Amino acid sequence: MLYPQLEKRLRVQILSPVRAAVDPLAPIPVLARAARTGLQMSFARGADLVVFLIDREASQTLASVRAFEVEGKLRDDIDDRIRVVVKDRSFENWLIASPEGFRAQRARYAHPERVEKMAVPNKADRVDDPCRLINSAMVRGQYDKTGDAPKILKAANVDSIAANSRSFRRFLAVLGDPLFASGSRNPAKE
Repeated sequence: MLYPQLEKRLRVQILSPVRAAVDPLAPIPVLARAARTGLQMSFARGADLVVFLIDREASQTLASVRAFEVEGKLRDDIDDRIRVVVKDRSFENWLIASPEGFRAQRARYAHPERVEKMAVPNKADRVDDPCRLINSAMVRGQYDKTGDAPKILKAANVDSIAANSRSFRRFLAVLGDPLFASGSRNPAKE
């Protein structure tokens, strides 16, 4: 759902993602073996650069350290056109970084201010359990990744996600966003 915004912003074409069924906390050699086929398929489909996204989950290892270690292995073993971004902590941290996605669905999320309070400004990556936060904003039911995430992303805003998630800014930097060419530590200046 974010591809059109990203492609327009960065003037790049983004291919459909290829999923590697592997535990993001697996040892690096296991990650590399599990990712090999998908990464090679991406290059076979014409990718100039492949961004390998993994979740940090509950790991105590810094996202930047994990990304550096995994990227080194993937580049050495597979192709030097691979970059690694570690989502801090999970995909849902990127979802909560854009409160617009929740405000646009008042019938499902009666309390989007709960998400905004925890994620803004620049705090989305610090939320340890974003799924619980999403559930707290809901009228009823539970968050469902395959059903809810696309609807949230449909109204999400790349600028908001970048303003509230350092790991998303890193993703943008790796994709070549000039706003983060000199670093992704801080949100872009208005």
